[in-house]
Amino acid sequence: MTNASDQFETDAKRLNEGSSGSDRAELPEMEPLDVDGAELEVYDSGSGEPVVFVHGGGGDECFAVLQEPALAERYRLIHYHRRGWGDSASTGLPLSIEEQAADCHAVMQHVGIDRAHVAGLSYGGIIVLQFAVDFPDAVQTLALMEPAVPQVLDESPEYHEWKTTAAPLLEDGEMAAGLDTFFQGICGREYAAAFDRTLPAGWFERWVDDSDTLFQYDAPAMDAWEFTEADAAQIDAPVLNVTAADTAAPFKEIHETVQSWLPHAERAVVPDATHCMLEINPTGSAEALSEFFSQHPMDR
Repeated sequence: MTNASDQFETDAKRLNEGSSGSDRAELPEMEPLDVDGAELEVYDSGSGEPVVFVHGGGGDECFAVLQEPALAERYRLIHYHRRGWGDSASTGLPLSIEEQAADCHAVMQHVGIDRAHVAGLSYGGIIVLQFAVDFPDAVQTLALMEPAVPQVLDESPEYHEWKTTAAPLLEDGEMAAGLDTFFQGICGREYAAAFDRTLPAGWFERWVDDSDTLFQYDAPAMDAWEFTEADAAQIDAPVLNVTAADTAAPFKEIHETVQSWLPHAERAVVPDATHCMLEINPTGSAEALSEFFSQHPMDR
């Protein structure tokens, strides 16, 4: 009989082998830039109105959507690895969510952008929420893809179960198995097969390498972040409130919470996707974002 530990080991081996064989064999080229004393990797490609993506709990999560024609052929796309992710330096960690928002603004200034369409998924979503409050003049539009609002997640039995199931593995140093377990809850049990089709090879190994940043620095900052309806009321930029058709219950609740905070927000649903919509359905995600951005163009 196969015990649970053996099964987790088998799953981790499958993930490592599978991610190495992705059809997207190359990571997009990123340039190291000195941003407020920290060397951060920045992706800057294309032309047109600028769109800034902020990633969440997976440094590779935006790479598939950045290649989609609906965005890549119409916009200048900027993406960066946050501190401690990829080859970006961990200088200054831990950062609060407010400091993460300031990093995003510094990246924009460094590449010569004063105002942009700004998008974030999950953890990236709470960073761009804070960004819209702290730097309103820099936001043309705001795209919120199921931001990881802690007060909603804290009340979720499903989210609690995902964390408590993964925690013993992570505490024992079984990072691959723990991450796989946690993200099966967040992204759905078949997430890895979808990621293998859309993300650059080696995505899972890089997640494991960056797991210290995720759990030691980012998670505590998320738990400490306080954001209320009154904070959200300061946001007057056009907002797209995005959810995925097959997302889990906690993220459905987050979608409704965001809508109650921002009643002027437009809604969008990405089909055939769970919370990890940028990776699972990058085409649908790109089309929803591009349509929204095009409806709120910058002044020429």
